[in-house]
Amino acid sequence: MAACGLDFGTSNSTVALPSGEALPIDPTAPSPRLFRSVLFFPEEVKTILAGNAAIEEYLERSDGRFIQSVKGWLPSASFTATQIRNKAYKLEDLVALLLRRIREQAERAAGTTLDEVTLGRPAVFSPDPEADARAETRLLRAAELAGFRSVRFLIEPIAAALAYEATLTRDELVLVADFGAGTSDLTLMRLGPGRGGARDRRADVVASGGVDIGGDRFDAEIMRHKLLRHFGAGSSYHTFDKRMPIPNHILGKLLSWHEMSFIRERATQKLIDHMLHASDNVPAIEALFDLVEENLGYRLFRAIEAAKIRLSTDDATTVDFDEARVQIHEPLTRREFETFAAPLLEGLESCTSELLTRAKVAPDAIDSVFLTGGSSQIPSVRRLFADRFGERRLRTADAFTSVAEGLGRSAGAAS
Repeated sequence: MAACGLDFGTSNSTVALPSGEALPIDPTAPSPRLFRSVLFFPEEVKTILAGNAAIEEYLERSDGRFIQSVKGWLPSASFTATQIRNKAYKLEDLVALLLRRIREQAERAAGTTLDEVTLGRPAVFSPDPEADARAETRLLRAAELAGFRSVRFLIEPIAAALAYEATLTRDELVLVADFGAGTSDLTLMRLGPGRGGARDRRADVVASGGVDIGGDRFDAEIMRHKLLRHFGAGSSYHTFDKRMPIPNHILGKLLSWHEMSFIRERATQKLIDHMLHASDNVPAIEALFDLVEENLGYRLFRAIEAAKIRLSTDDATTVDFDEARVQIHEPLTRREFETFAAPLLEGLESCTSELLTRAKVAPDAIDSVFLTGGSSQIPSVRRLFADRFGERRLRTADAFTSVAEGLGRSAGAAS
């Protein structure tokens, strides 16, 4: 059996061979080594699209079910199945659809059958042990349904550590911080040429932990503080001889685009229909209506993410979005963004402190800090680690493929 490493991410997935080479698994995508972890079920076409093809078709049609961030639901006991085209899909079925397409594309790129996979998982799917075990069991079942005959798991920050280890010329004590879309994971590990190649690296792990703070949470804070007013936050509507604010349960669903579909529930839609006539800010309610009814959430959050990325190099930018009756041109500065993100940064700092305390390791004892994942490029995130460990000890690599590279190297050592 040929082996590979697969980093199944909340937003993107990547595959690497035992050599560490990341494969081009989505040739039509802007970054072919990244396979967007999305599915699209067109309304009247009996086909299922995944990756960049799903995004392009969804943006062209908008009618159908567009599904993203399924990894984030793995620990949830409440998500058992969903109806799509009058067929019930378990969560494992949806994940399996993605993993199967990824495996097939990887096999084309590699020119061989890939039966054996080392699959990444967060250090902590959930702080609840039962939910954490549920998530891993579901992911294992999905991988088996996708056609992998042999499946082993490796914690994602350990995988990132193995990718960094390939660059070392001496042994080091390394803190690896892997920032995903849904979670951030930390691992303190002994790495180096004297340790590499071993099948079992558990003895080299000093401590690991994680927190449910990732790129999606940073996007949500931009939505919360800068954009919600465009959809009725702060306004009110008239009902039964009194004025009522827009319900928080509606505004809360807008902080995560893939939860916007829940606003389509009949009772909520009836309320929005009423607010279209009874609000003191009708244009905002019209924008809310179109955002939900025309499936514009994904497009809007792409605009938010693009603005966030620009703030990694620029001091100011604008969130621009103009579709249907949603017209947004909202200025955003890096200082504002860092203010919004302060609670998230505090969470990352607390997780780091807790890890060092549990490991009984002082910051000065750590030789290097390896940062990977999309949010590692946020200046305030990098500054958090630079302030504690010193800029000279920070290391980076490809933010989106280093975990897959480490998984691939681990797969090679295990096969």
